[in-house]
Amino acid sequence: MGFDDARTVIKSFEGTYIPHEFARREKVLRERFEKQLAEERKKRPKRSIGSLASLFGIKSPAPVMEGMDQSTTEYLEQGKMVWDQIRERGQKQYEAIDKEIRENGEKWLAEMAAEEEKLKDEQMKGMKSSMAGWLGGGGEK
Repeated sequence: MGFDDARTVIKSFEGTYIPHEFARREKVLRERFEKQLAEERKKRPKRSIGSLASLFGIKSPAPVMEGMDQSTTEYLEQGKMVWDQIRERGQKQYEAIDKEIRENGEKWLAEMAAEEEKLKDEQMKGMKSSMAGWLGGGGEK
């Protein structure tokens, strides 16, 4: 989000109830964003080459943010701030991870248990051979 040190941001919330203060700040930013967006839309010509191209079903290529289905420009046109875009990306990633866990979780747990059992067996063998060598003297006089 453009901050080098999260501690600075956290300190700025000092003395406030963070959820309420965050919501208040987000509201102020959203109002400012929507005002700027409205001003930008007023400045744009009603008819442009892009709008003529869209009449024929031609979309201009726009850069798509990693993990997003829409371009940044399309999100801005919908009145979505960068925060909204990041939040949506995070939600989509969470849903993908949740799906992976639901589909493969049992298998992953079984694999981890088998690996732990294998490591325990190897440790026991190592301890037994160490103990046998120590108790048996292991060497000649």
